[in-house]
Amino acid sequence: MKNIFLYIGLALIISGCASKSEITKVSESESHFKDAVYEGQDFYISEDEVKGERYRIFHQASSGFSGTSGIRRAAVKRANQFCKKQDKNKEMFTVAEHTAQPPYILGNFPRIEITFVCIDKKDEQKPIYRHVKDKYEKLTEIKKLLDDGTLTQEEFDVEKKKILSE
Repeated sequence: MKNIFLYIGLALIISGCASKSEITKVSESESHFKDAVYEGQDFYISEDEVKGERYRIFHQASSGFSGTSGIRRAAVKRANQFCKKQDKNKEMFTVAEHTAQPPYILGNFPRIEITFVCIDKKDEQKPIYRHVKDKYEKLTEIKKLLDDGTLTQEEFDVEKKKILSE
């Protein structure tokens, strides 16, 4: 029984150290990676011209033991909730994503900053695999996005169906 309380206490301490920022307008805020010792890298930059106010969301893991996909899912979920709060027919569209690079040591924990725009759900979006030419390369690309948590299973299935019908 004593061990259960110890594990619960440790889990609360570890989870309590994770940080997340307020969602702010890009025009009124600076990147959390600016002037950081570990600057990270651009993981994704959309080639699409997306109209609308750009927002920034930042999440950082509490330790180097968790991966980027978990904090990405949490950030995307918060961004979607933010867009739905503005209008129930809105969803987030990722414009850019910047992540920390391993090694995750000395305070360089997994971090992610997503720049997004709230768009209408019914807006026709261009395929996320525009830069890839071959059908099999497209399938490989969207599988990677599924595996790292960028796409949900439903989004993956829709994109896969589009690719296979080409």
